[in-house]
Amino acid sequence: MHFILKKNFWAIFLLDIVLITISYYSAHWIRFDGIFNSAVRNQILTNIVPLVAIKISIFALFDLYRGMWRYVGIRDLLNVIKSSVAGSLLFVVYLAMFHHFSGVSRGVLLADLILTIVLIGGIRVMIRLYYQRDQGFFHEISFFCKAQKEAKKVLIIGTGHLAENLLREVRNFTKYTYKVIGFIDMDIKNKGMKIHGVPIMGSLKDIPEVASYYEVEDILIVDITMRPKETAAVIESCEGLGVHFKVVPSFSEWIENNITDNLRDIKVEDLLKREPVSLDMQLVRSEIENRTVLITGAGGSIGSELARQIFTFNPKQIILLDNAETPLYQIDMELRSKGGQTKIIPCIGDVRSRRGLNRIFNAYKPQYVYHAAAYKHVPMMELSPLDAVNNNIIGTFKLAGVAIRYHVEKFVMISTDKAVRPTSVMGTTKRVAEMVVQSMNGNGTRFVVVRFGNVLGSNGSVVPLFQKQIASGGPVTVTHPEVTRYFMTISEAVMLVLQAGSIGKGGELFLLDMGEPVKILDLAKNMIRLAGLVPDRDIKLEFIGLRTGEKLYEELLIDGEGVLDTAYEKIKVCNHADGFDEIVLYDAIEQFNLLLKEASDNEAVIKVLSKLVPAFHWDAHAQKMGMPKEFIPAEGYKKIYVEDTTH
Repeated sequence: MHFILKKNFWAIFLLDIVLITISYYSAHWIRFDGIFNSAVRNQILTNIVPLVAIKISIFALFDLYRGMWRYVGIRDLLNVIKSSVAGSLLFVVYLAMFHHFSGVSRGVLLADLILTIVLIGGIRVMIRLYYQRDQGFFHEISFFCKAQKEAKKVLIIGTGHLAENLLREVRNFTKYTYKVIGFIDMDIKNKGMKIHGVPIMGSLKDIPEVASYYEVEDILIVDITMRPKETAAVIESCEGLGVHFKVVPSFSEWIENNITDNLRDIKVEDLLKREPVSLDMQLVRSEIENRTVLITGAGGSIGSELARQIFTFNPKQIILLDNAETPLYQIDMELRSKGGQTKIIPCIGDVRSRRGLNRIFNAYKPQYVYHAAAYKHVPMMELSPLDAVNNNIIGTFKLAGVAIRYHVEKFVMISTDKAVRPTSVMGTTKRVAEMVVQSMNGNGTRFVVVRFGNVLGSNGSVVPLFQKQIASGGPVTVTHPEVTRYFMTISEAVMLVLQAGSIGKGGELFLLDMGEPVKILDLAKNMIRLAGLVPDRDIKLEFIGLRTGEKLYEELLIDGEGVLDTAYEKIKVCNHADGFDEIVLYDAIEQFNLLLKEASDNEAVIKVLSKLVPAFHWDAHAQKMGMPKEFIPAEGYKKIYVEDTTH
């Protein structure tokens, strides 16, 4: 009822009383040609108070005094009509009950209804026109004359309600210095029609011609049915025209990112999106809500997104574990700013320290662990195999052991497609970490592995690198013209990780459907085009060759794996329970521990890795790192292991 205290309420309330009185008096004046006898005058005086009381009550019932009339629209005017009709009908009931229609003209009642609608609705329209006096016809003329040269010429892709709303936004608000040249429709049959006087100029194939002829600077994509491949094709067709692309944010972006503008620059993620997946997040909520969850690597790109999404499911506590102070501080502050009942516990720690892990687990008793901490940069791990083993294998081994000791209910490990037929130290250590986790299942804790490919925008991914190279004028460096990678957005990957983790019963290795592999060269070219530049003209492309340990093509599966579908479209499962020898695995872990104590050389580390994962090309690594030949295993010894690539 706070609106009653506002001055605007009383102003419109009193004005409505005056207008209702004028309507009733004018209705009699029209009906009797302005000549009132004493009977008519008495009738007006007798009925005016009940009429005003009835109509004002009905107006209040229909919420006519709670609207902000500076924003009046069609729905508000329909509400005026409905309330006016209801008020007139109730007044008729009053006359029938107390005056038996004595001396009442039906023409007066009809005229009163029409005049009430016109005056009550008209005054509200006038209020809106007053507040938009600087945004109407004369403003458009003034804007056209004064700022024609500054206004950007734009095309709008789409002809639905979003496109129509955007046109009105562009016209009504000066924050957009745009001049809409026309619309582009997916359906060619609408060509030549107009929306608010702006023509539909054709379909997607007509965009280059229209953009070139009218010197269009921006293209605004608001058609939600437009597929990523179509968007990429439009961007490529406009190459060299200097056109920038913007898109209307999705509803989830509005909610998650607090977007305050109706448009944003199109991003490379928009060109790689897939069909929305159906997820049962209620199952995730049932596991996480009011529980204590620990996330390792919480300051990283995957770990921090895990923290954000897990936070939305209202856990009792989130323990953020990382050995990097600054990123840990940042995600801690971000989550705290959201409020809520969840307790945020940042912990500086390291998965390689069993003592530190015991201290944290003993203090907070986590029930769920999401293990995202890992060394992941392929070239750097080639130079530091012992450190890769220490963090990715021994760290996982210690963390999993502590999880069992403190009766963690579920342990979810984040893995990578580089663990499949690995050609790098990093990929091999992640494959061994998968073995470690799966071997520990059945000790009271359910261990689950989730494997996926590259995520866009993650720390060290190719997208931020390309962005920096484009911003600095190039060149953009691509390792090989044929290299391909699987890509997924960080939020989508984490969402699927949570879903896969929730359905895991223990011992599974889940694979996320990464869609079609993306050619890195095409990705680089599209990013250059999104900057309004032309590949190999404005920004040079340079091929630098595959780095040590890199593949041309990444895989998510190993031939022969028993891959099964799950109830969720983008999640598959395979089981490696019989895919490796646990005795060999734990012997290797003992050897790794000895090598770490002895600060041994890299050759010995790689030799042990090759025994665990024979698909790892140990001999190639030995030769490229200058190892003596006696370290290279005999062909006969190697053949025994290579034939079974599921190890």
